Amino acid sequence: MPYSSRALPGPCGLRAGWRNLRALRADLPGFLLELARTYGDFVQFDFGPFRSYFINHPDLLHQVLVSDASHYFKTKVTKALLRPLLGEGLLISDGDYWRRQRKLLQPAFHAARIAAYANIMVECAQEAMRDWRPGQQRRVDHDMMTLTLEIVIRALFGEALSPAERDAVGHAVDVGQKQVGDAFKMVFRVPTWLPTPANLELHRAVRVIDDLIDRFITRYRQTGQDRGDLLAMMIAAVDETGQMNNTQVRDEAFTLIVAGHETTANTLSWAWYLLATHPQAEARLHAELDQVLGGRPPTMEDLSYLPYTEAVIKETLRLYPAAYVTAREPTTDVVLNGYRIPKGCTVLISPYTVHRDPRWFERPDAFVPERWLDDLDKRLPRLAYLPFGAGPRVCIGNAFAMMEGRLILAMLAQRFRLILPPGQTVATNPMVTLRPRGGLTMTVESRTPQIGRSATA
Repeated sequence: MPYSSRALPGPCGLRAGWRNLRALRADLPGFLLELARTYGDFVQFDFGPFRSYFINHPDLLHQVLVSDASHYFKTKVTKALLRPLLGEGLLISDGDYWRRQRKLLQPAFHAARIAAYANIMVECAQEAMRDWRPGQQRRVDHDMMTLTLEIVIRALFGEALSPAERDAVGHAVDVGQKQVGDAFKMVFRVPTWLPTPANLELHRAVRVIDDLIDRFITRYRQTGQDRGDLLAMMIAAVDETGQMNNTQVRDEAFTLIVAGHETTANTLSWAWYLLATHPQAEARLHAELDQVLGGRPPTMEDLSYLPYTEAVIKETLRLYPAAYVTAREPTTDVVLNGYRIPKGCTVLISPYTVHRDPRWFERPDAFVPERWLDDLDKRLPRLAYLPFGAGPRVCIGNAFAMMEGRLILAMLAQRFRLILPPGQTVATNPMVTLRPRGGLTMTVESRTPQIGRSATA
């Protein structure tokens, strides 16, 4: 049967391309949501002078991310923008190199290894909340970034950093996020080798994290001391071709620092916002935590008894997936849903839009954690929910992130409520990940766990 991309609906042409560019820069997830609701599940659109495609049906997502995954690579734009930070790390590498790196890293994220980090997560949460006082107004998004960065550093290197070092690393990640996020929305980009003020700032930020990683690699190479941290596992990992060299270890460690704390921090920030604006959900969460934990710190073993806590995290990831958009580039001409898609074009996928589709989720824009308590996962079409991606490139740290989100929420929500100041408007800030625009300032209110309280209260 003949096929032609010209039959695809969507806003194309020179004028539409520049209108799309303005809309995309203003609100990328909102732009994609409007595309899907206006034109359907398979859309072509012009981004400035360039043609792109957008898919929004679970079957099409499955074809690109799973069944035909070998025919798609990360886009050249993604690689060009992220390579100055991540090198050839797992997030942007492809082909045989990616497969080898994934195989070498996979043991570090097996269930038993992940469980070993539960104590680190709880300890860091306990330390973080020592600074919280009733009546304080706190930048909760900043608090969550600091907390999850502390966790990933301890899990990666086996020890804490000084506050000054941690702040320097956090600032470096922020610089990289902002500059890469801004560059993604540009048609014409300034080469990173030009000594512009922005590029010089980016190079300084990368150097901060590089120096930190190099220090720990050097120490391990000199001492051979394995303290059960992720870096030691990466250095010791071996396959039939040998071990990773220092550059490969650096790239994967850098990737884990950047991706390993940013996504969970954003999820927790959005969870606090959603709980503050949905008091019934907040009350049910508190009741479950009080009944199961009775005021004590949570453990890995407690998580199976905290289904509503998990539902809060899953529903937050549905509404505000940190990785709200991803892109693929066909390595050859492909046929997708009967249409020819040329080699080298951009195919966009947005969990944000799929998660808000009324065909798969009743009241799609509402925060309803209860929807996950009735085996919704088993009833959904495959890939109607994909906060961590899907297929061979599903996020390698998804189990780590889910455990971390639940443990931190359980630890902090027992002792505190976070309240939005009157009149504060919270909007999305789509950078590389989905952050609250302008930050998230909330007022701290202490609470005392009510021992023996019913979780259905």
